[in-house]
Formats: sequence, structure tokens, C-alpha cells
Amino acid sequence: MKYTAFTITIIVAISCNLSKSAYKLKKDKLAITYANTITAAELETHLKVIASDEYEGRETGKKGQRMTAEYLKNEFIKDGVAPGNKGSYFQNYPLIETSAPQATFKFRNETFFSGEDFYFFNRYANFKSMEISHTNVFDAGYGIKEGDKNDFSNKLSGKVVFIKAESPKEFKSWNWRKKLAAAKESGALAVFFTSDKFNLNNEKYHHMLNSPSLSLESKSTKGKSDEIPFFFISDRFYTTVFMEVGEPIEEEVLNNPFYNSIVFDYISTTKKIESSNVLGFIEGSDDKLKSEIIIITAHYDHLGIKDGLVYNGADDDGTGTVALLELAEAFQKAKSDGNGPKRSILIMPVSGEEKGLLGSKYYAENPIYPLANTVVDLNIDMIGRLDENHTKGNYVYLIGADKISQELNDISEASNNTYTKLNLDYTFNDENDPNRFYYRSDHYNFVEKGIPVIFYFSGVHEDYHKHTDVVEKIMFDKVETITKLVFYTAWEVSNKPSRLKLNE
Repeated sequence: MKYTAFTITIIVAISCNLSKSAYKLKKDKLAITYANTITAAELETHLKVIASDEYEGRETGKKGQRMTAEYLKNEFIKDGVAPGNKGSYFQNYPLIETSAPQATFKFRNETFFSGEDFYFFNRYANFKSMEISHTNVFDAGYGIKEGDKNDFSNKLSGKVVFIKAESPKEFKSWNWRKKLAAAKESGALAVFFTSDKFNLNNEKYHHMLNSPSLSLESKSTKGKSDEIPFFFISDRFYTTVFMEVGEPIEEEVLNNPFYNSIVFDYISTTKKIESSNVLGFIEGSDDKLKSEIIIITAHYDHLGIKDGLVYNGADDDGTGTVALLELAEAFQKAKSDGNGPKRSILIMPVSGEEKGLLGSKYYAENPIYPLANTVVDLNIDMIGRLDENHTKGNYVYLIGADKISQELNDISEASNNTYTKLNLDYTFNDENDPNRFYYRSDHYNFVEKGIPVIFYFSGVHEDYHKHTDVVEKIMFDKVETITKLVFYTAWEVSNKPSRLKLNE
């Protein structure tokens, strides 16, 4: 799973008992037969390969990612799954690798360095340098614009805005991303976030902030002209540059350009690399319905090697990746037996999720099969562990199922009630979920195209994005059951007479 920096929230999850679904579903013996080909033992066999040290953490654009793509292709071939891209199992796509920034702010005789005194993420915004004057600085407090509260009451056009990253409890949905959007809408030139957690987050994300980043070639080539620069700054930065003896610097004091000028310089280098999505295709059995596509996704990339340690990513998202292999095998077995689903199934392990949902974005913008014919995306990301809100493995978080199609949500619940009997936890489906998981995995690129989705997720655990996320800690029985839920849901959606109803 791709992490969103600086939003670290612990919430108490309430596991729901088996829901009463409006959708009626009877047990299908054929569905059970093919679902039973999905086994914990086979899931473990696959995961021991792709999450081994030999695969070097599967970093996007690197050797381990390419090795994994070949492994997935070969498993598709072994199971008889057809290539999904005009005779190829790969959808290659170009990326731009941007080096870690060499960035500084200079004020008087002080120099502030990226990665020490400040950090930022929008490396592709159309800016390389800027000069700020204290006279153009506006303190927006918490940066909230809701109801009677408006921290952007003054016109901000051409001004630099300071905002507190954290929010009061009554405005918990206002994370820094929402505040950034509000500042941009108000005409801000740039945004500086102050945070109580600066030192903690700077340490936690130091490697990521000081490592090369990736973007789709089209995005980085054209630039993101609509993006404004934003920074998270240390207390030292803030008090040195923008405060004098604890008080804001008064405009009349700042009549010396040397005194009030703050200069930002940014240098980076770029190079082209390539990554790929892997596509396995099971053509539908119904002549009229086979043009409609059920897509099932998981990202097969992870974080690579850091400081000599292999980040194996067994759960993130090795579990989702091996689930796709078992799903492909199950659906292909059904087809080979003459019992294949009516609609077509596209099994698509995607890369680049850890770098910004890049592979799924590329597919959504360059679809192999028309998006108008795409019925649903079922996305799997981290399903092999327990989070701190659960003590048993008989649960799964479901996110997004009702957002575009309530019928999809009803089918999901009916499939679970009929077959798998997991506790379906909708905690993170809340519109006000501060973790914003709905926006943080590959399904969201399909959401933006108006396609119904379900995101299957087990939650964040203590080994998330650490080198200790290893195979030995995976609960394979749990992975098996959740994978079967995905199968049963896809089976029903693919075989029902009518296409999913969309919400009005």
C-alpha cells in the first residue's frame, strides 16, 4: 500500500457481524468447486518466491520488479491464462525518475536544507526557485474553511500561507491535503505547514524524502502547472525566518531587502526508466456479455532495498499479488471445464503503487479494454495480517463498495453471508476517515473513471513499510478466505444477467 505521509491516526474499529443483504444469493456448487482450488498452501508457495530476498523488495523499475513480472507471466502461462494485451502479458509504461532534491532556503546568513529543516513532495510542480518577502506572508491558523469558520478570510492571491498541519478534534476531517486544496482555491502562492510531529515524521520518512521519486512520463514532461509548492518546516525554520522573539515580524521593520528576502533554490536530475503491469485474460463464455470486463488488481511492487536491508513486502502487497495468481487459476480452471464466467475476467497485477498509484493510473488513462465496458475493479492490498483493532483473523475491511454501486455492496455482503462468513468491517469506508484509505490504493484510479470498486484490506500493522514484513508472519488461512470472498463476488458479478446498477 502507498502511504500518505503525516496522517497517522489510530481509530477504534467496530467489526460488523454478518450483514443482512438485500441481494438474494443461493449457494452455487460450481462456484464452490472452483473457489476450493484457492488454497493457503499454494498462496504460501508463491509468496515464498516473490517475497524472498532474491527478489530484492520488488522496487518499481528495478531488477526485483522485473523478476516478479516474469514470475507472474510464467504462472499465467502454466495455468493456461491468456495474455491480456494483444498477445503480450505486459503493458509497459514509461516513467521519469527524479533524483532526491538538493533544495535550500536562504535567509540572512542562515541556510536551511531539505531533509533536515523542511521537506516537500511535489517535485514536479513548475517551479525551481522562488523569492518570498515577509510582506507577502499570511498566517492562516489551522487552515479550515467550514461553516462559520474561515481561516482564509483575506485574499491570498500571490501570498505565502502558513498553516498548522494538525486540526482540532471538531475538524478532524481537515487533514493537510484538504487544507492545501483550500489554500490553493484561495489563491495562495505557496503553503508552509507547521507540525507538532515534524521531527517524528522527518525521521520516519527520511529515506523516502531523500530517495529518487517516479512519475508517469507524460505528467513530468508536461509539468503540473496547477500545483503549488508546499513544505513542512521545522520549528527552527519557523522561529528563525518568520518570528522575532516569539512575535511575527512587523512589516515596517522589514525595509531592508536583505533582511526580509527568503530565497528558495531547487536542483534535481531526471532519467527515463520503464515499468509494467501484468495482464492475464479469461475470456467470457457468453457471446453478448464477454465484452464486459471484471478487473481484479493488486500491486506487485514494494520498497526495494534500503541501507542494505531487503524490504520483502510479504503483506504489502505480496498477499494481494499471490491472491491474483490463485484467482486466475480458479477462473481459468472453470473456463477449461466449460464452466467459465459469462463476462471476461482481467487479472492485472500492477506496479508503481508505492510510487504514487502509477501503474493503475497508466492503465486507466491507456486502457487495453474500453472503460465503458469495465464493470468493476476488485482491488486487494494487504490481507495477510492483523491490525491493532482485531485479535482474530476472521475479518476484512471493505472500502468503497457502496460509493458508486449499492448493488455491488449488496452482492459483496450476500457472497460473504453465503460462503465465507467473514466479519466485514466498514470503519475505513467512512467519508470522514482521516486515514483516507479510499484514495490510497490502485482502485481509486478506476473510481475517478466512474467504475465501481471494492478495496479489500486488513489494516496497518507494526511491520508496515519495514524490512520485518516477511513471509513467516503471514496468516495464510486468512489470505485464503479473503481471496475466496473476492472470487465469489467476482463470480456473481460476472454471471448475473444484468450489469451492475449504478447509484443515481
